[in-house]
Amino acid sequence: MKYSFNLQVRDNKRERTEKLVISAFEEESNGHVALKLLAYMMFIERQPHIDEDAGWHFVPDLIARDDSGNIKLWVDCGRVSMKKVDTIATKVRDNIDFFVFRKTEGDMDRFYKAITDKVKHLQNVKCVSFDDGFIDGVGSALDRTNNLEGYIADDMVNLTINNSFGKHEAYSAIHRITPGGGEQKY
Repeated sequence: MKYSFNLQVRDNKRERTEKLVISAFEEESNGHVALKLLAYMMFIERQPHIDEDAGWHFVPDLIARDDSGNIKLWVDCGRVSMKKVDTIATKVRDNIDFFVFRKTEGDMDRFYKAITDKVKHLQNVKCVSFDDGFIDGVGSALDRTNNLEGYIADDMVNLTINNSFGKHEAYSAIHRITPGGGEQKY
């Protein structure tokens, strides 16, 4: 299934308007599509691409490159294997921002605890999550064609989705775990 979005994304400094199409794989849930959408919106200034082959053994959910074509951002959403996290964390070094997006803060905390002693370069793994029910609520509100307004600050996101289902408004804090440990709310 394909989801199309007329996006209007604002933060404290600027506003961007663009059209985005996300092609969902057959087994991909609406919640996973919502995570990709949020990651795209949060990194919109980096001109990311969804499900683009990086030329590595693994394909990220979201990737952004610099003007020379070098990868500068790698994002995986939802469930990610320990092997993939370890491999990507090793390959990215300090040159690439590597994020794992999870649905909820509890899910993010469990994931981070599970990888803490198993990923050699844990300092390269940053995690982002949202309030309970936020991602599933956004995912269930998506239709094939969506007009979406989003305001994203360092510590929160506010979305308004308009489509054939009607109007859906959603708000969440943005929860983070950054290298070196400790959760930060921006």
